[in-house]
Amino acid sequence: MKKINLLNFIILLLSLTFSQLSAAKNISDEDVTQYLALSGIDSALQGIPAQMRAMNQQMQMTAKDPEQSQKVMEILLNAWQLEEVKLVVSEHVKDNFTASEMQQLLQWLNGDLARRIKLAEEKASAPSFNQDFMSYMAALQTTPPTPARVKVIREFVEVTNLVEHSLNIVLAVAKGTVEGLTVANPGQSINTEQVQQQMAQMEQMMRPALEQQMIMVSYFIYDQLTEQEIEQYTKFYQQPLGQKELTVMYDGIGQALNFWSTTAFENIASEFIE
Repeated sequence: MKKINLLNFIILLLSLTFSQLSAAKNISDEDVTQYLALSGIDSALQGIPAQMRAMNQQMQMTAKDPEQSQKVMEILLNAWQLEEVKLVVSEHVKDNFTASEMQQLLQWLNGDLARRIKLAEEKASAPSFNQDFMSYMAALQTTPPTPARVKVIREFVEVTNLVEHSLNIVLAVAKGTVEGLTVANPGQSINTEQVQQQMAQMEQMMRPALEQQMIMVSYFIYDQLTEQEIEQYTKFYQQPLGQKELTVMYDGIGQALNFWSTTAFENIASEFIE
């Protein structure tokens, strides 16, 4: 039998290994599209313009300059290009999940419990969310949750690390705002250290209020689910894959919102700042 040169053998072995690793990482566009739909990311991103319009209607009633406020909102909405935003999230998902992990996630998301929960979570993307939530909160004062309900909701918020993930998204938008203003005003120097200090202060101030908000919103969103169903849902996110999905999903959304806010506030600065 002809001997294989040792160097050639090593190269062959490495090429086979890396090709297998590459195949393991390769996720189809169809799987990513299905994931975005089943996970609720699609509906969340699609609902943002309608939510911004609803917020704008409320702001118009108190704005000192309604015309300028409306112009700012139009710039924000025009900068929201859904397909571009979704592409940012899609690429992040592709880069951070293996094909095997994606198949496990799709299997979980296609289950009956996950489908019903994701349907419930769509309430947070509705244009009427603020109004519906406030009505729910008023009713909750007369019929407070049971101790069992309080326990499972708090555990869910803690396990899913909702406060930290939400803070990261807020900071991503804030960072994008600064980046947009910087691009639009290259002649103005921005003290990076000062900006970072301000963001750290903002995070510290927001954390307690955001924690309370996440808990109350969770009461509202999962109102029709039993304690046992919420516990089962929480258990998925106690697993390594569940924890990884939360990180990848929120990081992807944060990157997408950073992309949008950078463009939006660059345009706003160009329009209003001389």
